[in-house]
Amino acid sequence: MMNLFRQLTLQWRITILTAIVLILSSAALTAFSILNAQKTLVPLINESISISKDNTSGGVVIQGTDDEETENDFTPLRTAKRDFDLGSVLFCLVITVVGTGLVYFVSGKALRPVKNLSKQVADIDERDLSQRLTESLSHDEVGSLTKSFNQTLDRLEEAFNRQRRFSASAAHELKTPLATMKAGIQVLSIGETATIEEYKENVHTMETSVDRLTQVVNDLLILASSNEESEELNEDVYLDAIFETIFDELSPLYEHRGITYSIDCDTVSLYGTAPLLYRAFYNLIENAYKYNCEKGSIAIRGSETEKGVEIDIEDTGVGIPAEHLPFIFDVFYRVDGSRSRNTAGSGLGLSIVKTIIERHGGAIKVSSENEKGTKFVIQFPR
Repeated sequence: MMNLFRQLTLQWRITILTAIVLILSSAALTAFSILNAQKTLVPLINESISISKDNTSGGVVIQGTDDEETENDFTPLRTAKRDFDLGSVLFCLVITVVGTGLVYFVSGKALRPVKNLSKQVADIDERDLSQRLTESLSHDEVGSLTKSFNQTLDRLEEAFNRQRRFSASAAHELKTPLATMKAGIQVLSIGETATIEEYKENVHTMETSVDRLTQVVNDLLILASSNEESEELNEDVYLDAIFETIFDELSPLYEHRGITYSIDCDTVSLYGTAPLLYRAFYNLIENAYKYNCEKGSIAIRGSETEKGVEIDIEDTGVGIPAEHLPFIFDVFYRVDGSRSRNTAGSGLGLSIVKTIIERHGGAIKVSSENEKGTKFVIQFPR
């Protein structure tokens, strides 16, 4: 019975429940009227007349207050009582039927916006998430639901667009080294008199392409495991030591550009996973080198605050245009495609930085000005 009730439309369920309430209310009111008449009217009649039985004739004698005797068999009184009861029941049924019909009609009117909303929602599919529901001017529940649904569509559309960009960028990043490897193999297979030097050159090219593919795959694995607890945060990581190691590794590569650096972290430490934190800071400092100006500088500052540990990484580089700042942590996002090709990279570096920092419970913010530099602020909880 309950399953059948649940299969009905909302309009019919409201109508049935209201009809039940009407029946119970009308029945109770009718019963109260009949009982009230029984208790009130009949005693009043009995007070105005006296009823006795004539032993001689076997009839009934009604005697009024003026002692006038009248024979009466009470038929009019019984008829009036029966008519009253029947009228009350019929009135109850009429009220129930009319009330149920009105409820069905009114609920249909009230639920019409919900039906229209359902129809609009049914017309939206995954191939086109740009459609939006028509928002009403009223501030009722339907209007609130419509607004919430449109906001959900905004988030879904953005997520789908990011997924499409991710798929296209991943395919491009994987396709380029594969194409290079295939071209080298074809050159060797066509050339009948290939020299040892040509073989060595192609092997070196293929090795470089394989390294690039491996790096992209490893980066994607880090991003894919952002919600997994594969590595426990189980050691103290001292900032000054980790930054010194990173600069010792990167400085020789950019020594010809005359970029200087400074580290001011005292004895500040973090509790986490050293390899992951090293990878995050390495990516940030490598970007600070890549996009810095000739004879520029990189400043690292670490301090303990009331909320935890704060790390500032600031450079004097080319900066990031304001319109790109909201997207720089997106997977495969590049501020400038031509600039990215000149400096190499897959567009995964900052995405990995954000993933690692968030895995440690932290947050990262960025501020930048064109031709003035970029500053990353990283905050870790205690």
